[in-house]
Amino acid sequence: MVAVAYDTLANDAQVVLKRWECTNLPLARRAKELVYYEKATQPLTRLRHPLLPRVLDRFVEGKHYYLVLSYADGESLEERMQKLLRPLAEREVTGYLNALLNALMALEQQRPPLRHYDITPSNIMIELTRGRPILTGFQVSPPPQSLETMNKGSQHRTTRKLAISPYIPVQDKPYDQRTCIYSLAACMHYALTNYAPPHYPTFPPVRLLNPNVSVALESILSRALMEDSRERYQSYGEIQRDLKSLL
Repeated sequence: MVAVAYDTLANDAQVVLKRWECTNLPLARRAKELVYYEKATQPLTRLRHPLLPRVLDRFVEGKHYYLVLSYADGESLEERMQKLLRPLAEREVTGYLNALLNALMALEQQRPPLRHYDITPSNIMIELTRGRPILTGFQVSPPPQSLETMNKGSQHRTTRKLAISPYIPVQDKPYDQRTCIYSLAACMHYALTNYAPPHYPTFPPVRLLNPNVSVALESILSRALMEDSRERYQSYGEIQRDLKSLL
């Protein structure tokens, strides 16, 4: 569960509250899951970057584990696009792209490196006051299943279509900087064209949907959105070097 809450110990300041529900019984299993979330969220507490939400508190209450994050007052990129119903200006999008690359580089410098596994327009918040993009929506994987649970699940075979975000490549192994570059470029493609993915079989050139975009920026996004990761930019620094010529 994710909700906006008020911190009564900080003059009712708005915060983001994330809650994970753990196993109710047996108690030993619940304790293991609570410890798991404590360890899984620990790397997030070390983040100190203006474009990343800051962890303000963590606590346990009953069978729930809570994470309290700083609140970004604004609207998501997705909300902005749905409200305007038109492409954003190239200058604006170029600024977002450069700023978010800085945030991703800060994550990469953590030890071990941190990755954002859900870069989508709904997780890019645009600040109301300063207009900066804030990268939110960090994912925490659920605790591993117990052997007993796995055995019970293996008694019944089912087929289920997995929901895959249209902002990530169809096949990317391993998930690395190149994957994040693709996802970020896909968000910017949407912002520049007002056409959200999926696009088949590949993302069309930006200028095909919005002729006002420069050839230089179209070239950068086309390379970033190559399906084969070997043909994309190989690092955040590499794409940012090309981008800075447009700033």
